[in-house]
Amino acid sequence: MPTSYIYLAILLYTFGSSSILVQGVFQQQQKPLLPFSSPTAVSNSNISSPPQYGRFLHLTDIHMDDHYKVGATITSFCHRDPRKHKKKKARKGKLAGHWGTPTTDCDSAPHMVYHSIDWIAQEWKDKIDFVVWTGDNARHDTEPGKIRRSGREILEYNIKITGALQHAFKRADNSSVPIVPCIGNNDIHPHNLLTGPTDTGDSNPQLVVYSDIWRDLIPKDQVATFRHGGYFSVDVAQGIRILSLNTLYFFDSNTAVGRCDAYGEPGWDHIQWLQQALEQARSEGIKVYIMGHVPPTTKTFKRDCLHDYTRLALDYQDVIKAHFYGHANADHFQILHRYPKKKKHQHQRLARQQPMDDDDDDDYDNDDDDDDDDSNGGCGRGIGIRRSNMGRQLRKQYKKNLKRYNGINDLVVIHVAPPLLPVYNPGFRVNEYNVDPTSPRFGTWMKYTQWYTDLAHWNEQYAHGNTTPPSFQVEYTTDVDYEMKDLSPQSWLDLARLFVQKSPAAHSLWSNYLQNMVVQT
Repeated sequence: MPTSYIYLAILLYTFGSSSILVQGVFQQQQKPLLPFSSPTAVSNSNISSPPQYGRFLHLTDIHMDDHYKVGATITSFCHRDPRKHKKKKARKGKLAGHWGTPTTDCDSAPHMVYHSIDWIAQEWKDKIDFVVWTGDNARHDTEPGKIRRSGREILEYNIKITGALQHAFKRADNSSVPIVPCIGNNDIHPHNLLTGPTDTGDSNPQLVVYSDIWRDLIPKDQVATFRHGGYFSVDVAQGIRILSLNTLYFFDSNTAVGRCDAYGEPGWDHIQWLQQALEQARSEGIKVYIMGHVPPTTKTFKRDCLHDYTRLALDYQDVIKAHFYGHANADHFQILHRYPKKKKHQHQRLARQQPMDDDDDDDYDNDDDDDDDDSNGGCGRGIGIRRSNMGRQLRKQYKKNLKRYNGINDLVVIHVAPPLLPVYNPGFRVNEYNVDPTSPRFGTWMKYTQWYTDLAHWNEQYAHGNTTPPSFQVEYTTDVDYEMKDLSPQSWLDLARLFVQKSPAAHSLWSNYLQNMVVQT
C-alpha cells in the first residue's frame, strides 16, 4: 500500500468510522478544482463586516513534543532521565526545565504549549480580527533510531493544537476569531516530502486529511482547491483576504515534486492559482496578505519557483500588503530581488531545477528546520556564533540588493516571525494594520509588537516552589525600537539602508536587531 494511503489508514484507525473521511475517502474520485480555470479558486466568503480592531496575531512553529519529560537530559532531546549524577546535572543546567528548555534541541513541552495558547487568547481574542498560523505543529524527528515520528503522531499533534486554538479563540458572544492555517514541512510524513495529485486526478490523501482537520477553518468553497494543492484563500474581514500557500510545492527539499516551470507539476499549478487569486483580488479592490511556512529564499525554494514568486510579488505589489512566514526559527526580514524574465515554458515534466547561478549564492538563507541532524539549527552549540553568522549574511544581502536594484520596483521584503518553540525564548507577534476603508492606505501593515516569555526565569521560579505559570512580556515594537512610521516595503528598505551605514546610531540599532533575532537569549 502506498505511504499516502497508509497515512489515511492511520487516521481511520485512530478516530474510527465516525470521521468524515471514512465516507468514501479511499474511493475518492472527485475531479480536482483546477486552480487556474475555476472562478471559485478564490474564496467569496460571506465576510460583510469591516475589520473591528485593526490587529491580528501571528503564531508559528509550535513543535509540540508529547515525549518531553521534565528533568530529562538535554542530550536525549529532553526524552529520558539521567542514569546518574542527576543533582549535579540539574545544577549545571543540563536537564529539561519544567516550562521548556531554551537554547537546546528540545521541542516544546505540551503543558507549556497549552498554557501559551490560553494565555495569548485570554489577552488578545477580544482585541484582534484574525490569526495567522504558519505551520510546523509536530515535533522534529530528532531521534529516528529511538523515537521515530509516525504519521499517526503527526496527525495527533495537529488535531490537538487545532482544537486548542479553536477553543481558546472563541469569544464571549460565541463567535470565533478566524484562524488561518498552513502546512509545515514537519506536518507531513515523510518529513519534507509531499506529492501532488495522482495521474488519475485523485488528491494527495494527506491533503484530504488536513481538509477534514481544518474543516472549520477552510471556507467550503475552497475545500476542493485545498485538496488539490494544499493552498486556499479566505476573506478574514471586509476588504482583507489571506492567501495561504503550500510552500512544500516550492520547497527545494521536497524531491517528490518537480519544477514550477514544468507544466502539470504541483508547483506550476500553485503558481497559476496564485496569479489568478491576485488578479481577482485586484479586480475586486481587495488587499491581500500572503502567508506560508517555508520563506522564499535562494536556498529554500526551487530556483524557478522563487523567480515566479518574486515576479508575482512585484507585479501585484499594489494588492499584496505583506508576506508572513515561519520555519527559520529566527526573527528577521530578508530582501528578494527581481530576476530576468524567463524563456517560454518548456511544457514537460522535469524532476529538479538547475543549479543556482553565482549571483544567488550570497543571498541570505537561514533554513534551520531541514536537517535531521541539526533540527533546531544547533542552538545549544553556540547562539553567539549563529547570530553573528546570520547577521553577517543578512547585512551582506541588504547592502548588495539595495545597491544593485531599484528599490520597491525590484525588491520584495519577506518577514519571518520567531517561533513559539523555545529554540530561544517562546514568542508571538501582534500586528496592526490600517482599517480605514476610505483611506488609500487601507490594509497597510503599520506596526507590530513582539512578545516573549523568559523561560530561564520561570523555570528557576518553579524550581524554588513558585508554580505560577509563565506570562509574556513585550520584547520590542517596530515604531519605538526601530522608529518605523509604518511597515510598508519602502519603510523596511529604509531600515535596511540604515542598518548598513557606518555610524554609532546605525551600529546601536543593528545590535538591537541581532539581539531580537534570538529573542533575548
